[in-house]
Amino acid sequence: MESAVIERKGSGKLGWREQTLASMSVPPSPLIALVGIVVLLLYLSSYSNYRAQMYKTQASFNLFLLFLPMILIFLAYYMTKYGRFMSPATKEKVVNAQSGASPWGVSLFLGLMLMLVSYQSYFQSKWWPHWRAI
Repeated sequence: MESAVIERKGSGKLGWREQTLASMSVPPSPLIALVGIVVLLLYLSSYSNYRAQMYKTQASFNLFLLFLPMILIFLAYYMTKYGRFMSPATKEKVVNAQSGASPWGVSLFLGLMLMLVSYQSYFQSKWWPHWRAI
């Protein structure tokens, strides 16, 4: 049995994979150059779209970061008032006799302060343009 397998391998017959690999050659250089130029042009055209999309994504992410503290404040307030994220319809309403500022006002104030701090140089240049000259 082993001798039959050895004879087969030694007889010179090649499988389809060996024949394909043996008959392959390098493509012509003009074809390689043409494909390279097309790939380069496709990359460059998509790169400008990529940059524009990155700027949009960055602006959206900055806007999300601007409102994130207010969202977290609302979630914390909701959790302390109702104790869960679900609708409070099944739980009795508790009269809140708490004194102090409302969480809506505090969160609005914090959001305004964060916006003013993040765009500080823009607001300074628009409101007091002569400060930069001094």
